[in-house]
Amino acid sequence: MKKELLRELHPAVSMFYFVMLLIIIMFSLNPIVITVSFVISIISVLRHKGFKTLKTMTLFFIPIFLFSVILLPLFNHNGVTALFYINDMAVTLENIVYGLIMTMMLMGVSLYFVTAGCMIDSEKILYVTDRISHKLSLIISMVLRFIPMMIRRWHEIHEAQLGMLCAQGTGFMVKAKQYTKEISILISWCLENSIDTSVSMESRGYGTGRRSSYHRFRMKKTDVIFMILFMILSFFIVYTFGIGKFETYYFPEIYIKRMDVVSYAALISEIIYMSFAII
Repeated sequence: MKKELLRELHPAVSMFYFVMLLIIIMFSLNPIVITVSFVISIISVLRHKGFKTLKTMTLFFIPIFLFSVILLPLFNHNGVTALFYINDMAVTLENIVYGLIMTMMLMGVSLYFVTAGCMIDSEKILYVTDRISHKLSLIISMVLRFIPMMIRRWHEIHEAQLGMLCAQGTGFMVKAKQYTKEISILISWCLENSIDTSVSMESRGYGTGRRSSYHRFRMKKTDVIFMILFMILSFFIVYTFGIGKFETYYFPEIYIKRMDVVSYAALISEIIYMSFAII
């Protein structure tokens, strides 16, 4: 396995990195910031997951892109720069640009979630959340276990139905009826399993006393150094957003504030900060 920087760091440091990274992307409307983050997110996914994952996610976002850039401007007529008219209703440049930027931001966030999944496994998530709330950690651990188990059980149900020759036919209604039956069986199993889990936890005395736990993570000097570095870079970028250095409006007309020395410094800091995901 390749030694990735964020995978080797302490879970709290890696978690802080990705939380601040998502905040920087989601709370910015500046097209330069969004474009930079989008390009680096693509490089990051190619670096860690390969072209196949990127292709799958691209196919998933094509309908969102078509809706935001092509369909939505036909019904939403905000903006002052009319490109053409359909039934006396203007299709404006502002709507198209805004839809494109929002699609890039949404896809960039999704791609960074894929990268985060490569760096932060379930054990690290449980370690961080356990310091916040034991109950929250328990819920997350159950969800992380329950989802793949439910998918695996659904495959077992589907194969059993095929083995009993219950899933025959090629029509849409036949398949819909069969999938509805399989989902009903899966839900019944999930409910029974949740009851068994709750009874098992109660019989083992969950919640009746102090709970001990073990973790293998220790904060090292390297972790402290990178934590300080991430805090300086991310807080500086967020500060420039707060004082309006990247102020951007799309309605009623597109306005992007002219960049100065502080803005360029923040942009360079953003590039450096986001590049840690591919080191």
